[in-house]
Amino acid sequence: MKVLTKALLKRLSRAARPYLKSSGLLQVSGVYNHSAMVWQPGAENVLVLAPHMDDETIGCGGTLALHARRGARITVVFLTDGRNGSSEVNTLYGEQRERKQQELIELRTIEARAALQRLGAHRMVCLDAEDGALEKCDWAAEKLRDVLLKQQPDLVYLPFYLEEHPDHRAASRVLLDAASGTSLQFQCMGYEVWTPLFPNCLVRIDATVEVKKQALREYASQLRQCDYLHASIGLNAHRSAGLINPPGSSGGYAEAFHVTPLPRYREQFTEYCTRR
Repeated sequence: MKVLTKALLKRLSRAARPYLKSSGLLQVSGVYNHSAMVWQPGAENVLVLAPHMDDETIGCGGTLALHARRGARITVVFLTDGRNGSSEVNTLYGEQRERKQQELIELRTIEARAALQRLGAHRMVCLDAEDGALEKCDWAAEKLRDVLLKQQPDLVYLPFYLEEHPDHRAASRVLLDAASGTSLQFQCMGYEVWTPLFPNCLVRIDATVEVKKQALREYASQLRQCDYLHASIGLNAHRSAGLINPPGSSGGYAEAFHVTPLPRYREQFTEYCTRR
């Protein structure tokens, strides 16, 4: 953790570049070599916030599998219940709609549990805010605070606040409200789902990309709506442009993050909200 923090804080300083190169942290091509480092996940205490069941796998599934292989304890917190995650819901009314929503909640929970087992996560927590209405939920932060205080994470993965989906953006507000007034200190690992970010951290996931694919296939009901697997792995292939691959190798996959300490993440998010 200290290496990661030090590298990030010094990434824009010329004085830091020799240190990063000698430590093997800065091994990127010209695309990102002024802003991003390549990091290897370890046995950190990890908590993941996923607004919807599949966001965790799309955004950081390969990285989580690497954490798991290296002995990390991983808790995944699903913020919403998935009740509105099908276009079919919008065609139903009354009791039919309620039955379909309950079916979706149960199905998505089963799929999520199977996906997390593939990735090597140890604990799954469902806050059960209404799918699509996270920004209006006034109790999610309090429930999340209990989880944070119990786990005391080193790293918290969450959708970066520039994500276009309102539930994804709201995840940052829920986290910051949950951590407010506590002594918690962790790195915020902003991941990308459908809105590409400009990363300051890349994780090579060649060794776990197949695990990520297997985990995503567990979300069969989601994949019937859209080929998220193709889109997600395509973005990971694109992110490999920021890596220096060994001589003679081709291809590769990476997940991209914007990593900042909690206080700085709060400052950035507040400034972003003020200027919107």
